[in-house]
Amino acid sequence: MTSKKMSPSAHTADGGVLLGRTDVDKRLVVYEDPQCPYCRQFELAVGPFLRSALDAGVVAVEYRMRCFLGPESVRADNALALAAEAGHFDELRRELFAEQPPEQAGGFTTSDLLELGDRAGLASRAYVSGVQEGRYEAWALEVEERFKSEDPQGTPAAWLNGRPVDPRTLNDPGSLEELLRFGAPN
Repeated sequence: MTSKKMSPSAHTADGGVLLGRTDVDKRLVVYEDPQCPYCRQFELAVGPFLRSALDAGVVAVEYRMRCFLGPESVRADNALALAAEAGHFDELRRELFAEQPPEQAGGFTTSDLLELGDRAGLASRAYVSGVQEGRYEAWALEVEERFKSEDPQGTPAAWLNGRPVDPRTLNDPGSLEELLRFGAPN
């Protein structure tokens, strides 16, 4: 029996999850891997600022989740795709970074993802069965191939209106705020 590759809904044509209003002048595309310790540091340092900028309508953020750090990342990206379909992407994303296991430690097991999903408000049958069956794992691996060429430097990385954001700026809330405030929209 051949398994059919499924693509999740609630994603952009480029494979990301867009948060915020679509009519803003600034769009930040952020690449993250849920297993990346630097992405966790980025979320802890910059996440609260980005959420406030989203709420204020200053920027829209498209998260493109990578899975180059192993099967744990693939399982987590599958869960994030399911969370996006249920409208709880950012809630689960924050839970994943808060409880991030060490790289290549076998973390983000099915039971881990079900527990973290429950904390993020994801207890539906669709989420549970999707995590258990790995519904979007093949899709996550497919978009990883594309993201690899878009994000050759590794995660976290970002582009603002099609221009790369310097890593020092990206990882500093004050510098990122200045870029969002004064950076020229396309």
